[in-house]
Amino acid sequence: MRYWLLILFVLSMAAKADTAEVCLDDPGCATEQKLYLSLALGYGQRSNPLYDGEELPLILLPEVYYYGENWFFDNGKLGTSWALSEQWHLSLVSQLNSEKGYFQKWFGGNVFQFSQSFTNASISEERIGPMQASVHEISKRPTAVDAGLQLDWFSDNWQVQSNVWQDISNTYQGQHASISVGRYWENAFGRWQFIAKLNWKSAKLIDTYYGIDNNDPFYLRRYNGKPSWQPELRLSWQHPLSERFAVLGFLRYLHLDDAMTDSPLLRTNNITTWFFGVSYRLF
Repeated sequence: MRYWLLILFVLSMAAKADTAEVCLDDPGCATEQKLYLSLALGYGQRSNPLYDGEELPLILLPEVYYYGENWFFDNGKLGTSWALSEQWHLSLVSQLNSEKGYFQKWFGGNVFQFSQSFTNASISEERIGPMQASVHEISKRPTAVDAGLQLDWFSDNWQVQSNVWQDISNTYQGQHASISVGRYWENAFGRWQFIAKLNWKSAKLIDTYYGIDNNDPFYLRRYNGKPSWQPELRLSWQHPLSERFAVLGFLRYLHLDDAMTDSPLLRTNNITTWFFGVSYRLF
């Protein structure tokens, strides 16, 4: 992992993080070398697909980003970026893997998930243990750090983003990737954002967090993870009340395929997240 961090540091010194040139009137645009910090107070919830897994209450949500000359921090994502053209940006990024957040309620990786910046082994019936496995019965799931490449395309009120991630902490030794299409618009009711996203997660990632192996109690049904495809929809809304205050809300739906739901840990095939509140911009 230290070699990846060294590479990230060297590249950040050699490259210039090129953000949009004019940000005066665009609330979705990041101004270079300026810290943005806001807090949203309200109520919401993220469901938990695991048996006996705790739902995550959403009360106070931070949004933090800073784009420096050579590096940026954007709601839990640390990286450096290159402007390939006016519309295309390539970034080298790193962040905490979010899967552990379903197993540990107050996992640090949960903090920035809600910001709005923009081979299964066959087992005979005689050997199968309980069909359901409580999250409290299994071994502790690990914390992982991912690094990867992010490619962004911007055009008017549209944005396409693709990410490819690799575990650099040698925790699950796998990969995951995503591609999303976002549309932004304004009307008399406020500012809106709709995103359709497709996530892919490798068998090693799914097996590490949702598999049941010899490290877990013997009476649980064994399960080996498989590659997973997970479509996702997000809708967010914001209505400014003043220069610093705004009312906001968002809704997110993530669908889980058989690679997830075949695990005895899973009790549902989806994860829903929602929030409604008031935000205040400190910086």
